[in-house]
Amino acid sequence: MNILTRLNKLLAVIAMLSCSVSIVSAQDFSFGTADGQTVPISSMRGKVVVLLFSGVQDPQRREGLAALESLAKRYQGKDVKVCWVSVNSPSELTDVQLKSAGGAAASVTVLRDSNQAAFKRFSGKLAQLPTIVILDRQGTGVGQPRGGFNPNSDFINDLASTIDGLLRR
Repeated sequence: MNILTRLNKLLAVIAMLSCSVSIVSAQDFSFGTADGQTVPISSMRGKVVVLLFSGVQDPQRREGLAALESLAKRYQGKDVKVCWVSVNSPSELTDVQLKSAGGAAASVTVLRDSNQAAFKRFSGKLAQLPTIVILDRQGTGVGQPRGGFNPNSDFINDLASTIDGLLRR
């Protein structure tokens, strides 16, 4: 094999690795609601799902919720579910507080991952609050989890490009 052929094969492998997607199945997780209901993630299948894992201790919670509300309004009437997921246990954040944690973000579903099982699974090595994860219509994580929230970034359009691509599939 000549050097050019080897180089081409090496470049092909590098390209495949750089395009790799973090694929995490969402089939085993359930979230709680402030009303005491259980919401299995499988009930969201058929929709593109945006999960923003955060907590009341997160100083960027309000800005993150405002951005999620804007995203939810952008996709209103489409097969997109936008959720703010508290990682706080009921002893850290009561159901009454969970209801009000969403504030004026009426289009955003507020859920609880009190044992942090979904957060740990989806955030992987990142384990940073907030963490944003997008799931495709089959409930599989798309791309790398996004840690942190920069209010000066083009957050909405960054997520929208991924969501739009998933909706076209």
